[in-house]
Amino acid sequence: MKRIIFLLFVCLPFLAFSQKAQIQFESNLHNFGTVEEHGGSVTHDFVFQNTGQVPLIISNVRTSCGCTSPEWSRQPIPPGGNGIIKVSFNPQNRPGAFTKSITVNSNAETPVSSLTIRGTVNRRPADPYAAYTFSAGNLKLAANTLNFGSVKNTDKPVKEIAVVNTGDKPVQLSFESVPAAFLTVTSEPEVLEKNKPGRIRVAYNAAARKEWGFVSDKFTVKTNMGMSHDVTVLANISEDFSEYVGRFEEAPKAVFSDRNAELGTVGKNVLKKHELYIENTGKNDLIIRKIGISDETRVKVSPAKTVIKPGKKIKVELSVQFDDKPGRKVYVVSFTLNDPASSLVTYRISGNVQLNNTTQP
Repeated sequence: MKRIIFLLFVCLPFLAFSQKAQIQFESNLHNFGTVEEHGGSVTHDFVFQNTGQVPLIISNVRTSCGCTSPEWSRQPIPPGGNGIIKVSFNPQNRPGAFTKSITVNSNAETPVSSLTIRGTVNRRPADPYAAYTFSAGNLKLAANTLNFGSVKNTDKPVKEIAVVNTGDKPVQLSFESVPAAFLTVTSEPEVLEKNKPGRIRVAYNAAARKEWGFVSDKFTVKTNMGMSHDVTVLANISEDFSEYVGRFEEAPKAVFSDRNAELGTVGKNVLKKHELYIENTGKNDLIIRKIGISDETRVKVSPAKTVIKPGKKIKVELSVQFDDKPGRKVYVVSFTLNDPASSLVTYRISGNVQLNNTTQP
């Protein structure tokens, strides 16, 4: 009997540590069927449940196309609780069959989940300028957003926007506020005659962008008639790990001292601090490419270094300025690393703000 009791005391901490959140969707696929191109956006709610033993946190939801936009439950979902990821699809200028993917990142035991929407868009009646829905005077543009999607940091992709001159006079294009360090914007031809089509060509240099993750930029299309229209450029820049193909054992490897900071019960407007350590057990330098913070007004993250030599570790100081609103607070810090096995590591910081300023022991 003493031996059984001893084993229980030994095993219980390990069982508690192994508890994970679990995300279970009612369905990972939704078919919209046939939708009308001019009928506006359609939406669907992907309902999920946390079937795990700890709160579930959705840290990010990404879509494969700018035509698809997600909304999701931002608060932690308690064990047994339900949440919704609302996905909208805009069928405008997208006739024909479509299949779009949605990637869900969370703290679940399986941290990445995939959702899919599909259907068929009915083409609206023929119109010579139907595809050109944005205007700068008589210059019509087929889009005002260029989404380059997933881009490796070594890529130099090119995308185009179709344009047409619907006026009686020639239109000459020029471009302003172009982030020239990484974007090259040209028009072909330089002058558009009446009813003649053309294109705006945008070349993206991901290495020169010197950023990671989701990035957004803008430039302005201007005509010789004095009219203008802004164009947004989107990209999701990730590390190119092709140099390690066939020899991943030589890559850097990040080991975090912990993945969660539970700061307990705190008073209103209290500043709390926490330390974590990141060790590089790989064979090349580990680089912290970027640190993302869910609430930069409340959370500060200060790594001792951003380059960690093989066999070394660094300290990362975290400070949280809690507000004066009682209740549980959860903040998420994401580390973008050059570790092929853990290129994005999510760290959670939580605490409970109580009604008065006296913390419980």
